[in-house]
Amino acid sequence: MDISTLASLALGWARRAAVALGGAGLVAAGAACNSLFDVRNPNDVLADSLNNPAAGFAIASGAQAALAYGWGAILTEYATVTDELTWSGSRDGFRELDVGTLLNPTNEFTDAAFPYVGRARWLADFAIKKLAVFDSAGTIKNRNDLARSYLYGAIAYAMLGDDFNNFPIGSDMLQAAPPLGRTRMDSVYKVAIAYTTAGLGIAQATSNSSLQLALTAMRARAEHAKAVWALLHPPGPDVPHGGRALVNDAAAVADARAAIGLADAVVKSPDWRFRFNYSPTTVDNYIGAWVNGRQEMRFGDQFVDRAAKDTLRDPVSGRVDPEIRRAVVEFVGTSATQNYQPLTALSERELHLILAEAALTRGDTIAPADSFSAHINYRRILDGLALYNPANPAHPRPLAMLIYERQVNLFLQGRRLEDLYRFGLKADNWQSGTDAVTTPGTVFPITQVELLANPYCVKDPASCS
Repeated sequence: MDISTLASLALGWARRAAVALGGAGLVAAGAACNSLFDVRNPNDVLADSLNNPAAGFAIASGAQAALAYGWGAILTEYATVTDELTWSGSRDGFRELDVGTLLNPTNEFTDAAFPYVGRARWLADFAIKKLAVFDSAGTIKNRNDLARSYLYGAIAYAMLGDDFNNFPIGSDMLQAAPPLGRTRMDSVYKVAIAYTTAGLGIAQATSNSSLQLALTAMRARAEHAKAVWALLHPPGPDVPHGGRALVNDAAAVADARAAIGLADAVVKSPDWRFRFNYSPTTVDNYIGAWVNGRQEMRFGDQFVDRAAKDTLRDPVSGRVDPEIRRAVVEFVGTSATQNYQPLTALSERELHLILAEAALTRGDTIAPADSFSAHINYRRILDGLALYNPANPAHPRPLAMLIYERQVNLFLQGRRLEDLYRFGLKADNWQSGTDAVTTPGTVFPITQVELLANPYCVKDPASCS
């Protein structure tokens, strides 16, 4: 993608965002046409425009738009591999994913999503670089634009580690770079952690409590994901699973506690979520279009059993789980909103699950205020469900309860595949002999669009496998 296209995306998003907020957008001047061959697009933006500190909001918002679209794009394939979505249409590429085949670089849908993920990563880094220069020079208009760019970058880098076995991080516009390599993909989480730390320093200086919360929650999320990645690598039948695959990461625990404190005391939200919002005036929800519009996939029977006309039921109360019901109803929406439903990237519920998992590894299931059951019951109180008591023999055992609560509260958030792997579970449609079954820990490869374009991959295909 050339610089003019990227600049147009960044400033074009800002114009749409400003209109949606009722403000004045950034408008590029256009020249009149003198002939049929003198055609000027009034939306074109010169690359030099991005060197103007006044473009800071636009640059950060362009990164946000690209990330929101890329998130929905790769989530479509990811959720289809898991039991969250089930292939129900006619496109064989989705059927291939549904049965557990992930490593086909020519799968048309992972191949289509790959550039959107790459664009999200690139624009986040671009925004950070540009706004950091403005910040150092003292010309930045709003330092929070740099702080949120660090947040978008952290989410983008963690997305790479969650969804790909390998990725060419160093590529920059027309300058190709070799991929990281499978054994070094944990470095993307280190970048995410560094970005959130840098963003937090700014958000604290500007006293922006909302950004402090999101950045702290994202750092906890990245630290936890990095520990999960370590458990699942190298992928294969010997990866730990069940009780041996629990995470108790000190940094993740500290940040999860801090983020919960910010949510409760500063933001004053008992059920905080950081979400990507979509609309006709910004960008559409890629996964919503394929599931609701095209109906290539439907909700998996583990969540919505169409034959029984039932939704996933809480194992303690026997009731339809209200969080799954809420998530399903919201995602389906109406004919007018089905392509614009929000997607959750971070949540207070996940923070409590990180703490619950850590408590379980310590054996603190009941007594302390920071116990497993205390964190599990946090959301149950919010949803009006019966409290979980691990001492009650009629209730699920703690590990089974953790698995259930993660299944429900992280639905369609890009966490399920790693949980299936590390807890020794299989999606209902996985077939024997496929990647997901034979090599737990496997996620998506570098796809054909990059393999054919990146000279390092062309010269040394093994480095990009």
